[in-house]
Amino acid sequence: MEISPSLYHFLLVLLKPLHGYQIMQEVEKASGGELTMGAGTCYGLIARCLQEKLIELVEEVDRKKIYRVTRKGRDMLQDEIDRMQKQLNKTKDYLGEIYDQSIKV
Repeated sequence: MEISPSLYHFLLVLLKPLHGYQIMQEVEKASGGELTMGAGTCYGLIARCLQEKLIELVEEVDRKKIYRVTRKGRDMLQDEIDRMQKQLNKTKDYLGEIYDQSIKV
């Protein structure tokens, strides 16, 4: 199952424990600046992912709630990485068959 770029990067950065503002900063960094996550998106994903048990609350420090990805969330992230890698490999195979050197993969 393909997941959205926002959810992908959200789970990716939560491989290490972070609070909300840090999540937003790290998503932008992890995406090379291509994805800017606003507070509404971030806190919406936090609520949804807590409910789906993709992330967990680790601790609360000075009113900052710190989250990290769960095993279920890691599995979802790994499935997405595997899906993208498989698609890239299929693309490379196909380009090799048609000898089109104008596309770089």
